Amino acid sequence: ETIIKGNIIDRLLYTDPNTGKKITYEHEVPFYERQNRLVFGNNGLIDPAAIDDYLAVGGYTALSKALFKMSPERVIEEVKKSGLRGRGGGGFPTSVKWESCRRAHGDTK
Repeated sequence: ETIIKGNIIDRLLYTDPNTGKKITYEHEVPFYERQNRLVFGNNGLIDPAAIDDYLAVGGYTALSKALFKMSPERVIEEVKKSGLRGRGGGGFPTSVKWESCRRAHGDTK
């Protein structure tokens, strides 16, 4: 009904518990209206299979900056400030891993 014909199904809409008003759009739900989507902000706006779409919204800008405009030490410092951690269960700080690699003997990293 909704996908094929574009009709909104009233009984499936969110109802604001304070006002009883039916809410059509997600961004109008009180819980979401003051939130800013950071990670999934482009979800539904770009084609995930089209690299040009990603580049058009600034994709890879930070990677380019890290590779060509920052020293390795500065990159590690940024990662440290971000608080980025591994997902292996222990939440080990990524900056500690990267710093260990940076200090390891050898020219190729």
